Amino acid sequence: MQALPDWNARPPITPINVARQTLPVEFAEKIRRLKALAQDGNSRALKETISYLNDGEPAVRAQAAICLSSFKSDASAKALHLALLDSDSAVRCLACSSLAEIGGKTSLEPLYKLAETDSDLKVREYARKAAIKIAEARPVAEFQVAGRDFGGGGAEEDEEETQEFVEPERKPVFAEMELDPAVQRILEIRGIEKLYGHQVKAVELVRQGKNVVVTAPTASGKTEIFLIPVVDAAREGRRSLIIYPTKALSRDQLERFREFSILGVRTEVYDGDTPQHAREKIRKDFPHALITNFDMLHFMLMNYRNFSKFFRSLEFVVIDEIHTCSGSFGAHAANIIRRLKRVAKSAGNPREIRFICSSATIGNAKEFSEMLCGSSFEQVEATAAPRAKVKHVIANPPIVSRDKRSSYTSLSMKLARKLVSAKGKVLIFGNSHSVVERLGVIAAREGFPGFKVYRSGLSHKARKGLENDFRGGNVRVLATTSALELGMDIGSVDSVILAGYPGTVSRVRQRVGRCGRKGQESTAVFVALDNPLDQYFVENPEKYLNGAPESCYANPENELILKAHLLATMRDVPMDEEEVAIFSKAGPKLFEGLKAEELCKPYAGGWIPTKKGLILLRTLSIRGAGEQIRIIDFHSKEQIGERAKPLAIKELFPGAIYLHGGTAYVSRSLNLVAREAVVERVGLSSEYTVALTDRTAEVIEEELSRPCVGGGLHFGKLHIFETVVGFVRKNCFTDETIEKASLEEPLENEFDTEGVWIDFPEKLVSGTSKFGEGLHAVEHSTIAMVPALSGADSSELGGISYPSGRMFIYDGTPLGSGVTRIVFARFEEMLGMARERLKNCKCKKGCPSCVLDPQCGNNNRFLDKEAAKEMLEKLKI
Repeated sequence: MQALPDWNARPPITPINVARQTLPVEFAEKIRRLKALAQDGNSRALKETISYLNDGEPAVRAQAAICLSSFKSDASAKALHLALLDSDSAVRCLACSSLAEIGGKTSLEPLYKLAETDSDLKVREYARKAAIKIAEARPVAEFQVAGRDFGGGGAEEDEEETQEFVEPERKPVFAEMELDPAVQRILEIRGIEKLYGHQVKAVELVRQGKNVVVTAPTASGKTEIFLIPVVDAAREGRRSLIIYPTKALSRDQLERFREFSILGVRTEVYDGDTPQHAREKIRKDFPHALITNFDMLHFMLMNYRNFSKFFRSLEFVVIDEIHTCSGSFGAHAANIIRRLKRVAKSAGNPREIRFICSSATIGNAKEFSEMLCGSSFEQVEATAAPRAKVKHVIANPPIVSRDKRSSYTSLSMKLARKLVSAKGKVLIFGNSHSVVERLGVIAAREGFPGFKVYRSGLSHKARKGLENDFRGGNVRVLATTSALELGMDIGSVDSVILAGYPGTVSRVRQRVGRCGRKGQESTAVFVALDNPLDQYFVENPEKYLNGAPESCYANPENELILKAHLLATMRDVPMDEEEVAIFSKAGPKLFEGLKAEELCKPYAGGWIPTKKGLILLRTLSIRGAGEQIRIIDFHSKEQIGERAKPLAIKELFPGAIYLHGGTAYVSRSLNLVAREAVVERVGLSSEYTVALTDRTAEVIEEELSRPCVGGGLHFGKLHIFETVVGFVRKNCFTDETIEKASLEEPLENEFDTEGVWIDFPEKLVSGTSKFGEGLHAVEHSTIAMVPALSGADSSELGGISYPSGRMFIYDGTPLGSGVTRIVFARFEEMLGMARERLKNCKCKKGCPSCVLDPQCGNNNRFLDKEAAKEMLEKLKI
């Protein structure tokens, strides 16, 4: 296997090196002409320079790529994006260098893709360095540092530290397009007299037969991009399927679609909340637009005959908020789309299904949409919508004792009171149900009027009641999880508080976008937790305010997920062996496995599931991969949830305190053979438990490798063996250990997955005192930075370090979700961020802000912050 070059050791080949190459006489004039055009710098010169990218001589194309950097315009950047596909590697390298000079976030996505996929190792090097340069050079948007009139600067010992910035107002940009007069009239009734430029561009691309993905913040008018083509198709007798990520959002958007019923366009919702009699009515007379989610679509496909008429006339599939399809859920979604295309053809649909997708701002929207839907896409970025002025506040709880800050929930409540007193309405976003419920408990204890909790799991009636009360002003503060992060209309929101960093820049922008949607000035507050990632953003506000968006990831070729959907495909419509090979490269191998396990049988020239296979399909969850453990309430005997086996042994061991829907349960038993955990409700709890584990990693197959920080970085397949040997019980508010206990019978789990491993250089191993403890601390601080670059939660990953100098970071999803591929591509950035956090943290021996991990399987023993700092300073990052 060829190793990738050491990106940090090799000096780049500068444009001047190429320009000085000896060229044949017939090309010399072209080179001189290109240099002259670069001096001119006008639009005509730019157009002519771009034309030289099609020259037959690579040296001329290379010089054109160099010269385009002098124009520093969107047009030159777009031309260089095409040059990244040039057949000559030198041209691709120089296109990367020029894009680094021009800058601009639109170049990040093609550069990251090139860094991961190009066949030439040198090109990967250039692409990666160019992407890093652009990401690090981006300013704090047009944000201006504001005076401290919101909170304290941390001068007093018990006062929070605040930084304030102002995001200026953004004006709308409109465009014209021809619409059906009746459609235009309904839009005008809704107050939409003109369309934004990005709306027009997207709809025109759809009308040209393209698949389109729109990257848009909230309140950017993306619904109209769906509505116009769907209504046009409906009036010609063609149908559309609209997939929303949540049932609440489906109900909210249904009203928008039903405004067009006056034109004869009928829209219905078909999901888990749809009553049985309503489902039967829909199946007898299908609407023009059917709103659903991936969970229900999975079952609709397996009952294909009941929906064949709908699939036969299907033209558009709309997928809203595709960034929510990251990870193992995205792998399931991609396979469901594969099945949908097949079923539509089986139903006699003569058309190629077309896709309209929307997403929050992510780093790879086009590529991710193409992976998810298996079709080519055009991307439109929503930049034409207006935005009122926003004040951004970064608030850090005060240090109350050595190496410990006060509660971020208490500070969030204090700031909510201040914002409400200014006669505003506030959303507080927590990152988990338990955080949101804790805020509700504090509000009740302190007598905070007009404060309510809004989360998933509430009944439809309860949700609608809270939404109406918030719109009407009876409720002034809603504490919520991601349930209100998406585009639901809940009326005017004057301020948002982010109680902790939500894991990605994209989610920050989604949450901040919830305030000021009615055109009023607003305030967005980020309250930092006492952990490495949140504290990193406190120290680097430009990365928080205007960092490069993360890429979404999914691995639709995960064989556990593929195997389940191969069986489901046979349930949709009987499948012959030729189709098995087309479905996936791994199809034939998985097909043999299904036969060996007696999960499928021959039928009418194809294959269908056996009774045993049908039972398996009924228990299939598309929200995870691998074995799922059912969670059973001890008293009601009802299933209240499920967890993947690797997580279950760490969260549901006997004696574990498990939070579900904001309620605490104690695990009474965990039976891995029966795949069942029995839990008993205890209500509110001021304690939590952390599993103590032993873990080992074994390399199965190396797929990629490259030099990295003086050692070797590798990516491939791993076998992970985990044993839960005991647990510690801690206080929620102080993190103090209350009890440490051993399990009578250790719980074991082993699985294959993907991961990266690095062998640090020998001189670092032998030259660092307490190297093992330092490497353990490096492992913690590096994994803590993963969300900032990949969008994954650090809890989705595991880490193992050995005194030999080898460190593993592995995917917690059996067979892998794809996240560690991003870790492999951006490993140096993660190390650099970890180094910066350790350097800036003022604690002496390590604290929650730098190296302590609440989920550490060793209970944060054998850690040495100073050794970790020494190691990271010595590395060539």
